[in-house]
Amino acid sequence: MTDEEKKIYYGWFIVLAAFIALMVLSIHSYGFGVFIDPLTEDFGWDRGPLTLVFSISMLVSSLCGIISGRLSDRYGVKKLMAVGTVLVASGFLLSSQIQNLYHLYMSYLILGVGASAIYIPSATTVTRWFDKRRGFAVGISLTAIALGMAFIPPLLERSIYLFGWRSTFIMIGVAASSALSVSTLLMKRSPRNDKVEKDPGNYEKNYTLKEALKTKYFWIIYFMFMFAQFSSMTITVHLVPYSTDIGFSSFYAAATLTAVGVANIFGRILGGWTSDRLGVIKGVAIFFIFQSVAIFLLPLFSGLTAIYMVALLFGLAYGGWVMIYPVITSRLFGTKHSGAILGALGTVAGLGGAFGPYIAGYLYDLTGLYDLAFFISGLLMLAAFGLSLLFIRVYQE
Repeated sequence: MTDEEKKIYYGWFIVLAAFIALMVLSIHSYGFGVFIDPLTEDFGWDRGPLTLVFSISMLVSSLCGIISGRLSDRYGVKKLMAVGTVLVASGFLLSSQIQNLYHLYMSYLILGVGASAIYIPSATTVTRWFDKRRGFAVGISLTAIALGMAFIPPLLERSIYLFGWRSTFIMIGVAASSALSVSTLLMKRSPRNDKVEKDPGNYEKNYTLKEALKTKYFWIIYFMFMFAQFSSMTITVHLVPYSTDIGFSSFYAAATLTAVGVANIFGRILGGWTSDRLGVIKGVAIFFIFQSVAIFLLPLFSGLTAIYMVALLFGLAYGGWVMIYPVITSRLFGTKHSGAILGALGTVAGLGGAFGPYIAGYLYDLTGLYDLAFFISGLLMLAAFGLSLLFIRVYQE
């Protein structure tokens, strides 16, 4: 074996860099629910206006993702991630100093912009370093979000319990700054970044964003993922407060997201495997069905074991389809402009993340229950399943 053959392919360092970055971003995506009860206790805010903070942050993040995708394609990943590092760390640190709801809106607005400068560039960079094992590589890197969902909520809950929510935000800001700096240093543009790949099994050209927007494939998967994200973000944001409402302690309530996250890890790996072997949409359709079942079951149980079992099913299904974004864009539209295309497709996370949690919070304030919000979420997962079947039919025509 030559020295060249012994060298580790640098693409795996890109996977590590993306893994670190996405682990940090999971605090933004899945840690907010842990802060709902402490902030409500200190300030007396209703859940509707409070969850609107997260909703706006997700919406801003997704809309800015279109810009960050283009900037990443043009200027490279390092510069954009450096800016994102400063913004994300600043957003967490500023959250520790809030005195009213307006302050929290502003700090999470900064967080949303920073997150957009990290997620799209890191995810698309992974796809550009891999070809045959792309689904597997993306699945590993996106497992970081599942790990964050699994372990960060209970860690945040313990930190808030021991040190208070203000000190917890400060610690998050410092940790985010350090971790994202390491990730940025490891990131590197693919040496074949500007080459047109030829893979008759997946695609024959590299679409521009304008060309992708003109295809029916794009819009079918756009609304398919938007419905799924609406449903998924509703559950992940409100699962912890829902669990406290039915009698769980704050620790066991936070641990429901641990169950979701642990199952999500296996789901993302399974999703990568199915995307490489069964095709991205066929696997997604199966995961959609299982997630809708989990959501419909959630309000029917109140026991600790039963809720955790439902959370495990939900997490497995959620992880199976959510990692498909970068894979499906590269397979359908090529990799040369994948940053811009993924940024446009990624707005579904913002739209779903914006409207889902807020509407659920509003319905809770109106009725005092989550039943209606969960029922709507389950129906939307079924709608996403229907669109996945439509995509399979159209794609085969």
